[in-house]
Amino acid sequence: METKNSGSSLSKALNMLNHVCTSPVPLRFAELVELSELPKATAHRQLNTLLEHGLVRFDEHKQAYYPGYGLLALAHRTWANLDIRDVAAAPMRELWSSTQETIHLAVLDGAEVIYIDKLESPKSLRLYSAVGKKGPVYCTGVGKAMLAFLPDDKQQAVIEHQAFFRHTEHTLTTPDALKANLAQIREQGISLDLEEHEMGIKCAAAPIFNSRHEAVAAISVTAPAFRTSDEVYEAMKNQVKDAANTISKRLGACD
Repeated sequence: METKNSGSSLSKALNMLNHVCTSPVPLRFAELVELSELPKATAHRQLNTLLEHGLVRFDEHKQAYYPGYGLLALAHRTWANLDIRDVAAAPMRELWSSTQETIHLAVLDGAEVIYIDKLESPKSLRLYSAVGKKGPVYCTGVGKAMLAFLPDDKQQAVIEHQAFFRHTEHTLTTPDALKANLAQIREQGISLDLEEHEMGIKCAAAPIFNSRHEAVAAISVTAPAFRTSDEVYEAMKNQVKDAANTISKRLGACD
C-alpha cells in the first residue's frame, strides 16, 4: 500500500488543497503530511501537482504553503458563467412556498428594470410584470433595490434618465425624493414599493450581490395591499432579505 488512506489521486489532491485553504495559518510540509495522513512521497507529489496548476503557492522564506492565485481565476470564470436564474431558482421557490405570493427576479437594463424570472401567486392577482418585460426603476421595489447600491456616478446617470411619471398618488416624482428613499434602502437593505407603481399592490425587494459586492439583480415578493397587514408585510421583508442573502452567497458574495 502506497498510502495510509484510501481514495483516488484526485481526492488526495483535493483533500490537500482543502487543508491549505481552510487552515487559519500557513502550513508547512510536515504539518500537511500529518493532516492528510499521506506518506511524504505522496504528499510531495500532490503538492507539486497543485503548485503546477497554481492552486497553491509556496513561500520559500516561511517554508509554508498558501492558497494559489489560480483559485481566483477559477472562481472568476465560474461566477462569470453562472446563470443567475439557475442560482436563484431554489431560493425563489422557497420564498414562493413560504409566502404564497408572486416572486420576481430582475436585473437592470440601462435605466430600466427587466424581469428575468417570475413565480405566480396561486391566489388571484393580476400584475403589470411578465418575464422579459421592462419596467421603471424609480417606482419598483426591484429597481430601487439595485439602484440604491450602484456607485454614485452610475446611480446619478440612471436617475437622470428617469421619466418620473406619476403612476399613482404614492409615486416618487422627483430626484431628491428618490435619493432620500435610496439612502434608506442602502441603510436597511430592503426596498419597498408601497403602491408606487400600481395601486393596491405592495412589494418588498432586496438586492442580490456578486463576489465584488455589486448589486447584479434583485428579488421581490409582491402582494395585494388587502392581503398585506403590517405583520404579514414585516414577515415578507425578512423572508425576501433571507432569499437575497442566500442567492448572493451562491454568487460568491461575503457577509
